Amino acid sequence: MGNLAMYATKGFEYLLILGFLALFTLFYLYFTSQRFEKVAAVVSSTIDQLVDWFRVPDNILFHQGHAWVRVEESEPGIVKVGMDDFAQKMAGPMELWNIPGLGVTIRQGEKGWSLHDGKKSVDMLMPMSGEVVAVNEDVLSALGNNTYGDSELSRDPYEKGWILKIKPDDFERERKGLLSGTLARKWMDGVVEHLRSKMSPELGAVMQDGGVPLPGMAKNIDGEEWDVLLKEFFMT
Repeated sequence: MGNLAMYATKGFEYLLILGFLALFTLFYLYFTSQRFEKVAAVVSSTIDQLVDWFRVPDNILFHQGHAWVRVEESEPGIVKVGMDDFAQKMAGPMELWNIPGLGVTIRQGEKGWSLHDGKKSVDMLMPMSGEVVAVNEDVLSALGNNTYGDSELSRDPYEKGWILKIKPDDFERERKGLLSGTLARKWMDGVVEHLRSKMSPELGAVMQDGGVPLPGMAKNIDGEEWDVLLKEFFMT
């Protein structure tokens, strides 16, 4: 009987230990899973915002000439337009030229504005038709004063770095020709792969450690290569 009592006691102790381990495992999984979900959410958000080198936010409509459109919720019937992260990193510190004045109507696919540095220029195509109702004077001033690195266009091209506000002629029809979300990321991924295939010593010379492009990397290209770059990437 003594041996049976001892075995019963031991068995009870084992059950207690197993129960404690099971409870501990459940608590561990619960808390770590919550932590993992938070980390996963942050990682997922970061991935959504980046396609390799260039930011591609979900709330932006992209034109394949590397201009963008964003609906202004605070201003019904008005959209902001600008140049995407690819364009501003490739072209880098250039002045904005030929900015249309207030009241001017520009058509989708026509030249909206130009980037110019005295030696090279890039025409940016308008991503959407509409009447110009505002121009971002802060961005123009920063570029005109050669403070590109401190400008909103460099730091925040999709928010404070907008260039024009327009009143669209036919938003719903023209948005069908623009890219957003998954389609925009796939498109930008293709752009990045094409850029890698075109990478030359001139382009490679302006890369940060780790292979991240520096602003103005394309300005190292001369002559005919520059013209080819404009046709292939900016559709001009």
